[in-house]
Amino acid sequence: MALLSPGVEVSIIDESQYTSAAQNTIPYILLATKQDKLDPSGEAIAPGTTTSTAGDIYLITSQRELVNTFGNPTFYKTSGGTAIHGHELNEYGLMAAYSLLGATNRVYIQRVNVDMSELESSLVRPIGAANNGTYWFDLVETEFGLFEWNSTTNNFDLLDPIIITDASDLTGGLPLSSIGTVGAYAIDTTDTSNPIYYKNSSNVWSLIGSDVWKASIPTVIGTESNPAISIGDDMVINTI
Repeated sequence: MALLSPGVEVSIIDESQYTSAAQNTIPYILLATKQDKLDPSGEAIAPGTTTSTAGDIYLITSQRELVNTFGNPTFYKTSGGTAIHGHELNEYGLMAAYSLLGATNRVYIQRVNVDMSELESSLVRPIGAANNGTYWFDLVETEFGLFEWNSTTNNFDLLDPIIITDASDLTGGLPLSSIGTVGAYAIDTTDTSNPIYYKNSSNVWSLIGSDVWKASIPTVIGTESNPAISIGDDMVINTI
């Protein structure tokens, strides 16, 4: 470009260099929600939460479109109304998409075919035929705790260990020698790792898995018992 005036000519030459702008990236979020959630109106099913649309990819352009498609994010609370942070069934993916659409106007959303409402626990005993995929933990018929192998019956026997709740019952990290009898087990609940101890034939407590515990357990047990010895019997010890 040249600027002309009487007796003066000014030329402007643009020698700047640049590269073309990079193509924008559109975020993609894979999330899970309850199935057949209501939309914000509370009168219709949010279309993105039905079984038929599971796995479909939506291009969402606003927060309003997001909640109309997938419903409002669900977060669990206590009976007192306090939010339960870190709850496994909180819809964090949907909330992340909602927050992201506050800064951008395009997000790809895909909902997996998982109904999070089916993962909720229940205090009521189920009756009738169970739904597919249902689990129930029977606390009455289920045994859990500390078990010891019984070589005679070839079964694990449920033990009744001593529960230590007071640090004064410990010395040097071990239960007091006055606690329990030979063959007893004890659990130290004052330690967050809840170590388990065994009282060996020397009337000494040893930590399960430690070298002391290993040394107190016979590697091989014979099947023959010692014969009875009467007064006046002779005993011969062979030497090499």
